[in-house]
Amino acid sequence: MPEEKDHYQQLLQRFLDNTCTPGETEELFDFLQQDASNRPLLEEMSASFNSPAKDEPGPWRDRVREKLLLAARPVKVVPFYKKWLPKVAAAALLLTVATIGWQYYRNTKDITPPATTAGTRPDPLPGGSKATLTLANGATVLLDSAASDAIPSQGAAKVIKINGQLKYEADQAATTAVVYNTLTTPRGGQYRIELPDGTLVWLNAASSLRFPTAFNGTERTVVLNGEGYFEVAHRDNMPFKVQLGSGVVEVLGTRFNVMAYPNETRVRTTLLQGAVKVTHNNHTARLAPGQQASWAAGGSNITVGPADTDEAISWKDGYFQFNRAPLADVMRQLQRWYNVEVRYEGGSGKREFWGKIPRNVRLSEALKILELSSIQYSMKGDTIIIHR
Repeated sequence: MPEEKDHYQQLLQRFLDNTCTPGETEELFDFLQQDASNRPLLEEMSASFNSPAKDEPGPWRDRVREKLLLAARPVKVVPFYKKWLPKVAAAALLLTVATIGWQYYRNTKDITPPATTAGTRPDPLPGGSKATLTLANGATVLLDSAASDAIPSQGAAKVIKINGQLKYEADQAATTAVVYNTLTTPRGGQYRIELPDGTLVWLNAASSLRFPTAFNGTERTVVLNGEGYFEVAHRDNMPFKVQLGSGVVEVLGTRFNVMAYPNETRVRTTLLQGAVKVTHNNHTARLAPGQQASWAAGGSNITVGPADTDEAISWKDGYFQFNRAPLADVMRQLQRWYNVEVRYEGGSGKREFWGKIPRNVRLSEALKILELSSIQYSMKGDTIIIHR
């Protein structure tokens, strides 16, 4: 038994140092699942990792979180857990979450869609490339079913649909009057568009972008509702502006994400590259890469701070990703992507989550974040009911 204990202590230490081989990691997680038979040994291991030298709550928790995410990279679904753990010893934190993570991986690595029987509501599928284009004359085109040649030219721009995205090719020398189009995604949809100046925009679910079919004059201005990620083509002396109701984001050429849903508590602009100026209710802030500007719904002051850029653009890269996100924030994202409603019985509480999960899994798989956090829920038609 002492030799076995030393062996698994060494494996645990190598796991924390990110030097475990895939085989050793599997061996460690297999061992941790055997709770009943290994309880005394786990307690000893926990005590050994709870020494004063390692009693650094903040950095130690951050290190454990980082290593768990690294270990979970090959896993199809990365589990979430709630932030009630700060008072738990570091070793107990690792052992508990690692056990849950491996158990969840074992149960979900070969996901087979559940069969649908008569009278049973199908498990909602994830969203996809869906959008509607409103033309200058008010006509609409359903892009997920329209043929590539079904969109007429708009003003001086030729509109091309290719590989699930739109591209506007404008004749800058043309004198035709500029007209406006609007790209709208439903809940459960997202879409990519290349604007006539070469700027790329990824539009998240339940969002819209109004834009001119050619950029003339001294500035380039679009109007965003919802969330969009922008890679702006640089043009000297012709700034690019994103209007957000009471706010404006101004750039020359850069990469940034804007989240401005009306049902979110804050409007957020996250800068990845370049520089932007954010204006809201006569307040102005300038961002450097890696910073985020935000303001509260109904508020006036702009708050600037460091950003989790991976979290901000995770939706574009095909993930839900959360860093201490309240339960209500998590559910709003699921609501938009799976086109469902959410109802709370007893309130949303103060649970917080971190982690990530692919956006291409069915709703039942995404909702395992609740099961792993002991949150009770049920489905009634298209509504997720959270029980407290």
